[in-house]
Amino acid sequence: MVETRAQHRRRVTSLTWNKVESNQDVFQDVLSRLSVRSIRSFKTVNRYWHASVSNKHFATIHLAQSRKKPSYIACPRVDKAMKLYLLKPGKFNYRHHATVDPPGRSADHNMHMIASFNGLVCCINQLYDEHEVDYQIWICNPSTEETLLLPQGRPSVWTEPSIGVAYGPDISEYKIFRIFCVGKRNAGKGDYLYECEVYSSSTGAWRSIGPVLHLPMYVCFSPHRSDHVFAGGKIYWLVSLEDPAGIMLSVDMEENFEVMELPYYSTELREEDRITVATYLINLGGSPSLVVLHADYFDVWEWKEASWVFVIADEFDFMDFAEIVLFMTSSEKEILFVTDSHLWSYHLDTRKWKKRGRPPTRFTNPAIFPFTESLLPCNGGVRLAGK
Repeated sequence: MVETRAQHRRRVTSLTWNKVESNQDVFQDVLSRLSVRSIRSFKTVNRYWHASVSNKHFATIHLAQSRKKPSYIACPRVDKAMKLYLLKPGKFNYRHHATVDPPGRSADHNMHMIASFNGLVCCINQLYDEHEVDYQIWICNPSTEETLLLPQGRPSVWTEPSIGVAYGPDISEYKIFRIFCVGKRNAGKGDYLYECEVYSSSTGAWRSIGPVLHLPMYVCFSPHRSDHVFAGGKIYWLVSLEDPAGIMLSVDMEENFEVMELPYYSTELREEDRITVATYLINLGGSPSLVVLHADYFDVWEWKEASWVFVIADEFDFMDFAEIVLFMTSSEKEILFVTDSHLWSYHLDTRKWKKRGRPPTRFTNPAIFPFTESLLPCNGGVRLAGK
């Protein structure tokens, strides 16, 4: 029987794919270039396919491929069910990616996204009673729709705790630092006392690491104290914007704390030209940086070799005076400014502004972070076997 052209093509394709499948390294490399949604559907093909995409080696190479296609993940409007959108650089079209509404969350309050790392996001959900203000802390993978509620930490009295996320260099490792109030000195009179505990993905439990001098502050329009950046292996929080002695707090993966002063502005300057309440921490190319907003311009400072280096000052050529910056984030040399109705990007090298796509709803307590899809489980990969 003569083989038709279509039959020949199918036979050659089958033989070629069988060769690819039999070489696990090549097979995994091919699959690692696909989306998480596609890979999840392939798990049902057979046991070999399932095992090939369910180990730490594959999660690592898939994450490496995803990082070549970075995007942003956005929660434009805070709500009880958190709707997340993907924004591709360049186009910035809002594509619905996931709705995070895990069972067991505190139903009386909204969820807030406070960090994004290795395809996972950290969210907080307020808990409240007469004497304590606290949070549920969730780790979520929006791409796989998995969620993990962390164990509740020690009670925080008088004021809500501040939370920060550190991670890497191993993709399975992350730590959640939680700074909270334990009371006041002198039997209720005087200064508050603060302590810190840390949750590790490797242990799945909280551990106390002792007293901390400062509790991070609310940043501008943020509804919580957990605004922070992770850069160069450390978490950074703003603590005080008092002029001229503002400070910020940092902690590294080895749990060492440090207090640093903010950039110096001469007291001879006008008040609106010094450190302002509209000051944001961002990560610029791996370095913690400050963006200080003034009436019609902004300054950028970068923390390098244990000191602040002035980077740039430029004008708000784009902004209507009615627009207020509600949130700020960055990726490499691009800074995103989020107002109540628009998203604007500023490139440090070209010094050019661009108006980006409108959100599906007006921004209300928004959060936007750099993001890459991944297959990592919410416990950081503890369940993943090796190669």
